[in-house]
Amino acid sequence: MIKKMFHDRIFIVTTFPVALFAFWLVQMTFWGGGFLPFMLLLLLALLTAAEYFVEFEIRRTNKIMNAGIEQPVRPWYSTPFWSWDGAKQRITSSKAWFAIAYVFAAIFFSSIGVAILVFFWISVAVLIFALGFITPSNWSWVFNLNEQEATGKLSFIVDPGKVQFTFNGTQSIDSEIPNQMTWVYTSGWTITICVLFILLNIFVIPVLAKHMRDVAANLLGANELPESFASKLKLWLASRKK
Repeated sequence: MIKKMFHDRIFIVTTFPVALFAFWLVQMTFWGGGFLPFMLLLLLALLTAAEYFVEFEIRRTNKIMNAGIEQPVRPWYSTPFWSWDGAKQRITSSKAWFAIAYVFAAIFFSSIGVAILVFFWISVAVLIFALGFITPSNWSWVFNLNEQEATGKLSFIVDPGKVQFTFNGTQSIDSEIPNQMTWVYTSGWTITICVLFILLNIFVIPVLAKHMRDVAANLLGANELPESFASKLKLWLASRKK
């Protein structure tokens, strides 16, 4: 159980930077602008690299999630991308376009998962202070600001019941910044929100990891996982036809 929880979270955390980098490449290719022939070359290079990206993602998913996803038959293309036949093979390759679709799904699910994990650890830290396991004794920090937007001193004070932000100086931006803000981290709303993110970490993260694994299998792999959402949907549709 603990091992599975660890693997689910490692899978989400490692998926996010991979998906973010792949999304940047896709974005640069389709929405980067520039000289049209050069953009076409970028597209062909992206569709060529999709083969190696798929191999890497399947190996990573199998290693972390113990998924058993099979690699598609390689090589995908029989001719280089700068030839006419090679360009046609890449443009018409469903595997390559499925890999691009996987990038969008991976960045979506992993972004949600990473956000939940970040807020989970913040919630744990806040609860440690709110429940009195660590009691701050008027901790304070002072920062001197000398920017175009504001000039003055920004101070943070943390005491056993609240966090106080105080700004003393002048502001030169259109929207006003309050001179003083207070967050009572022992309030009922704060504790409720912290408990909510802890519950999301417990119950939602495993679901996200499973869906990400299924997406990798259905869009990238040569086989379909028997417990995946897609296979269950197909079985349900088949049962409705009888």
